[in-house]
Amino acid sequence: MELSQLRVFMQVAAHLHVSKAARELHMAQPAVSRQIRELERACGGIALIQKVGRNVQLTEAGEVLFAHAQRIMAEVAVAQSAMQARVGAMAGRVRIGTPPTIGVRLLPRALAQFHQRHPAIELRIHQASTAQLVHQLDMGEIDVAVVTLPVPHRGHRIVPLFDEPLVMVMQPNHPLCQKEKVTLADFAEEAFLLYPVGYEMHDVIMAACKQAGFVPKVAIDGGDVAMLLRVAEAGLGVAIVPQLALRGDEALYSCQLAQPRLMRQMALICRNDRTLPPPVHTLFHALQHDLVQHAQQLLG
Repeated sequence: MELSQLRVFMQVAAHLHVSKAARELHMAQPAVSRQIRELERACGGIALIQKVGRNVQLTEAGEVLFAHAQRIMAEVAVAQSAMQARVGAMAGRVRIGTPPTIGVRLLPRALAQFHQRHPAIELRIHQASTAQLVHQLDMGEIDVAVVTLPVPHRGHRIVPLFDEPLVMVMQPNHPLCQKEKVTLADFAEEAFLLYPVGYEMHDVIMAACKQAGFVPKVAIDGGDVAMLLRVAEAGLGVAIVPQLALRGDEALYSCQLAQPRLMRQMALICRNDRTLPPPVHTLFHALQHDLVQHAQQLLG
């Protein structure tokens, strides 16, 4: 059984007419009939099609083979795209979704390396929350995204990347800076600086506070991470932020909580219901390596 025979068979099955399949394939009708006979011999001599007037129809065995052939040819297309992504110059556009912290701290170096290897590929970045990015991916507005797990598995290819600690930040003169181990419950009377509603970090913090037995007092609700760090420096309250959000030059004290240990798991996702174009395929695989490498360097 050869791929060329399956391609001919699929055209005959699609048109249910040998002559029409021959025209579509730019082949002579006898050549199409010969390919079908050879395929039937390769299948053990079983009939795959039968004549009905001037047309043909698939036999029961033909129906079974047609279903298998569809899957085989789809896998062949994926393999061809994967190989095309590794040879020659590629051009096109890839739209990348990212949460703000990853977009600022990790993506620039990774995308710079990718651009050096593939200068003809245009890169577009969209910053949003994980929920927004998953929606944009489902709507076809972006091609690949870095997200916080968990996300729905509805038609997504999900590749976990790394775990990132969430840290508590406060002014260096805060009384709790002197405590060897701090828990979230220690901050029950503090004013909190929160991410906007709809961001997964907002939900994580609210759920953690509830589990610790209190509802946080909110000083600012809705700031992005850069704003939260600045107002924390100004003494308006405390904040829980991803470790990667800290550049090291902030006038802040940061620490991991002893209880609970808060982490977030980052992942790379794309849609899994279609063959990725070569530029998207190439970037997806490059980011799997480069984002992990850069995260390890920054997180230690």
